[in-house]
Amino acid sequence: MSLILLCITACLGGLLFQLCHLPLAWLLGPMFSSMIFIRFTKKTPSLPFFFRDIGFLVIGYTIGTQFSKETLLEMITHFPSMFLMTIIMIIFSFGLAFITSKITKSNLKSTIAGSIPGGLTQMIAISSEMKGIDLTVVTLIQVSRILSVIILVPLLVYSPVLDGVDAYPTIGNAATPSYHWYLFALLLIGYLIAKLVKKWKFPAPFIIGPLLFIASLAISGYEIPLIPTSLSSIAQILIGISLGFQIKFGKMEHKAKFISVAFVSSFFLVLFSLLLGFLLTRVDDNIHLLTAFIGLAPGGMAEMAVLGGAVGADLPIITTYQLFRLLFILFIVPLAMKWAFGKIDRMREKEQ
Repeated sequence: MSLILLCITACLGGLLFQLCHLPLAWLLGPMFSSMIFIRFTKKTPSLPFFFRDIGFLVIGYTIGTQFSKETLLEMITHFPSMFLMTIIMIIFSFGLAFITSKITKSNLKSTIAGSIPGGLTQMIAISSEMKGIDLTVVTLIQVSRILSVIILVPLLVYSPVLDGVDAYPTIGNAATPSYHWYLFALLLIGYLIAKLVKKWKFPAPFIIGPLLFIASLAISGYEIPLIPTSLSSIAQILIGISLGFQIKFGKMEHKAKFISVAFVSSFFLVLFSLLLGFLLTRVDDNIHLLTAFIGLAPGGMAEMAVLGGAVGADLPIITTYQLFRLLFILFIVPLAMKWAFGKIDRMREKEQ
């Protein structure tokens, strides 16, 4: 019974966030409402094991649908600049993580995982499988970055610096996605592949498994049904509830100070992406500063694509740069983090 009440509370939280036009409404709303439910009812119902897995499965499927032959060709053409800009952005994020850790006295592993601009759900999926990472810290930093991006990037885009103006909408003109047996068949196959990937101990298997499967079909020219908005919302609710269970604010000291530092570091990350965008235009004369900045901004791929379409920027380039960074963080960064964290742990053991 308590689990049913929790789910109802989570849905109401998502609806409230949606009505208030807050970012990631169906993820953050259920997350905060689940935390409030647990705190005031003093009940912690057992979550079914599939809650988070199904949520990640839908997210991985959604990312896979962004692939096409065109995006693959764009990636090959722009690979050197994409690789260089992604590496520089991640190194800068590591620097911010180190400063945040020193100022707030937080776990360095957690601040690193929180500072990497890979998306809230993706970094939670990666972090939850690594020892010594506080998901509360990761979530707070990632949410601070998302809010900073949502506020700062549009302000900069429409400022005299970038001179963005409203153009015809290029996102959302397609037919509304609907439920179909083919969609559920693909999701089932994606789930089975995710289980296989999990046996290989690959990070975030329920994102990477369906991502690889759907991307392969999309690149091969098969028509891939899009995820309906309602199913995407359900997936985010499941992830939000799971996050609400794992976040423990009571264990964190100096919460106000930590949140302030997280927002300031996110502000500098956005400004740094603008600087990288300027450098990219010097390397590639065919890319406008507006397109370069939105493509490199540390926000979600969907949100940046919508913004780019609203101001008439080059959408294929924006999607390609955002997608490349996401894939790099999903496939390469977890392996690098495991190696680095393992080395840090061994050094600490020797010191003791």
